[in-house]
Amino acid sequence: MTKKNRHKIHRPANLSLKRKSAPSRLTMPFFAFLGALLIGAAIFFNFLSPNETQSSIDWSAQGIATRHEYQDIKDDGAFAEQEQESEELPEACAPREPEITRMSDTIKRGDTPSTLLEGHLGLSEIYSLCNESKDFYPLDSLRAGQPWTMIYSNKALVGLEYEIDSNERLVVSLTDSGYEFRREAIPYEMETKNVSGMVESSLFGAVTSAGESEELAIRLGNVFAYDVDFTRDLRTGDSFRVIVEKKFREGKFVGYGQLMAASFTNQGQTYRAYQYTDKKGNTAYYDEKGRPLRKAFLKSPLPFTRISSGYSMSRMHPILKYRRPHQGIDYAAPTGTPISTVADGIIAQVGSNKSQGRFVRVIHSNGYETIYNHMSKFAKASKKGAKVKQGQTIGYVGSTGYATGPHLDFRMRQNGKLINPLKLKTMPADPIASKDMPAFKAAVAAYMAQLEEPVQSASLEQPPTPNP
Repeated sequence: MTKKNRHKIHRPANLSLKRKSAPSRLTMPFFAFLGALLIGAAIFFNFLSPNETQSSIDWSAQGIATRHEYQDIKDDGAFAEQEQESEELPEACAPREPEITRMSDTIKRGDTPSTLLEGHLGLSEIYSLCNESKDFYPLDSLRAGQPWTMIYSNKALVGLEYEIDSNERLVVSLTDSGYEFRREAIPYEMETKNVSGMVESSLFGAVTSAGESEELAIRLGNVFAYDVDFTRDLRTGDSFRVIVEKKFREGKFVGYGQLMAASFTNQGQTYRAYQYTDKKGNTAYYDEKGRPLRKAFLKSPLPFTRISSGYSMSRMHPILKYRRPHQGIDYAAPTGTPISTVADGIIAQVGSNKSQGRFVRVIHSNGYETIYNHMSKFAKASKKGAKVKQGQTIGYVGSTGYATGPHLDFRMRQNGKLINPLKLKTMPADPIASKDMPAFKAAVAAYMAQLEEPVQSASLEQPPTPNP
């Protein structure tokens, strides 16, 4: 093929093209001027609003940009934030924390692990749970009134809590690999408070008038039970002062902790008590000279009650209607009032007969023994041969046997002979050893000044008289 043939254009026979005439020389400058004007306008508006102009040129005018063009823009910093937001997962798709809920109640009479866990665990799982918990706490020993909590994660049971007592709880975790158990202390917020009050009619009334619970009156009475007979010795105008821990849980008062120090003024004489724990871990109350408040015998097996009949060798029996010796002390008290053993000892007899009703006899050291008659029921600890501690509950006030109403007939023997318990001389326990006195004095020094502060005395129209 020749050079001439390569440039030849073949057209269809039926198609003819008209040749356009070349523009005139006059129109050429006009178009050049117009182009320059348009370029100048574009530069001017780009200067005023570079972002919007760039956007309109790159996106609006050209339509959809290619991935390469978008990357170039991102590298320049434009739309980087927009792409970052677009790569984030929607909120509905983001992973959520498990929803933990706690359902708390108290154990009711008749509740068992099976009734509580029915619908959550199978019978075989409940049996396995109870069997494995025995090394920590037996779940078949749930007590009515104790708090019980079930813990859920996204509505699935994952844990249990049971409060064994006021100080400790059992915690159970249900995991894929089995059950996990632990016992832990119940957390409380503790506040140390000073409480003081004046007696008008009873210690209970004085404590509650000070805005405190009757539990504090019992604690205070137990501390001074060796020196003050709150049945016979209390007088109007007596006063007390206590330094005690108050326990709070989630901002609510739930009871008392340690009673660190106390003083009680009875008929003008002030008794003081300081709690001290020795190096062996034994905790007791002592006076300011390190002498123990604890004596061999409590002054009464029933604090805060009245004597309805005293020790006598000739008393008209209210049922038999003739005179005979009454060699004991009758304490009138409501049915069910706890009866405490007055000293450490061993239970020698738990029985019942026509005259004494239900009774417990306890043997103590040095030839002493005590008898507690007319009980409504025995305490669980009251078994023949069982060791009991001073102040331990051995039974409850009743009116069984020869009794016209609920009361305790309390008797004491020394070497087999009945004696008047109210005339028994107190026998103190051993004092703090001299080598431990510096530590004791340092421990109680902070409390002594607070207990020495005077308590405002009551204005009495009449001389103090014993409570009925």
